[in-house]
Amino acid sequence: MKIGGHKSAEAERSWGEMAALECVAATAASWRRAARIVMLFCGAAAALPASTTAQKNPDNEKTPWPTHYTRTLGPFALDGQKYTVKLSVVCYKETKHGGRCTEDDEINVKTVKIEDGHGKVQFEKKFPEAFSHLEERHEVVVTPLEGREHQALELAYEQLPTHANTGVAIQVFAVKDGALEAMNEEPLEFYGQLGALPDGSVRYTKRLDADDSLPIYVLTSYFYIREPVRLDWSEFRLRRQRKGEFEVAQEAPFRIRPDVQANGHIELYAAPDKTAAANGVDVTRASQVEVLRAVFSEAPPEQHSSANDVWLKIRIDGKEGWIIGTDDYTAVGLSFYQPE
Repeated sequence: MKIGGHKSAEAERSWGEMAALECVAATAASWRRAARIVMLFCGAAAALPASTTAQKNPDNEKTPWPTHYTRTLGPFALDGQKYTVKLSVVCYKETKHGGRCTEDDEINVKTVKIEDGHGKVQFEKKFPEAFSHLEERHEVVVTPLEGREHQALELAYEQLPTHANTGVAIQVFAVKDGALEAMNEEPLEFYGQLGALPDGSVRYTKRLDADDSLPIYVLTSYFYIREPVRLDWSEFRLRRQRKGEFEVAQEAPFRIRPDVQANGHIELYAAPDKTAAANGVDVTRASQVEVLRAVFSEAPPEQHSSANDVWLKIRIDGKEGWIIGTDDYTAVGLSFYQPE
């Protein structure tokens, strides 16, 4: 489990203990950046940090009853100030085993709080409690972010089990006029997955992309697009690109590989415009097709991704150009995307 934050003697001890609890939740693996923190409490032999408390259960070592924790993460340094994240968590043991929760157990976050260096609560979010954790539970992922001049803290929320047409919701917090504020008052929801970020200069942090943006992969009808969400510091808000030209995802596991089913013929345009010059190209089952970019004329892309409305830049057998329409999509081996 990797996590960033300002170093101190107490924090150094917490990080060391937390490292012993390293685990990745299988249900959340496809939704998380590789080095992000999934709030699971793993390792039967690992001791919880001093800042973690548990409600004692006399049969805790024998009975798979729910165990309650307060989990403390941080402190995180944001523009010279320190903030700590506290999670109120319930662990449901799936088997009778002693010690703390393992990766086979299920975690439900009830409440997330952010406190300043004086212990004052600056943010609090409570999650609805279902009749059973098998029906609904919540996970929270915490990622400290490093921009060109500022730092931020991202909280990613996920409801499990995952239902159709649901994805991840994020909130980003930063310091404005000396106080912690959310850059988006309401969580930003999207049907897709969070993209990977490189390591920051400070241990456990992640570095934002060149324009201080977060990479988000949004699923459209035929493929994933890379939709940047920029941290606009001047207006102190998250600015999301909702239409125009997008990069089609090239990274695993988001990349799609067209599968040409039959010989055919397409018109390859020099630009995403029916008046642009076009060349006819023959397609065979042996053709090598790469999907590069897409142009969406309406927002949001995931709701306006009909093949008849979206121009697609492809490379086929070394030739590049733009196509549009169901017939051309089918000819180059594109079909409705069905996530596994």
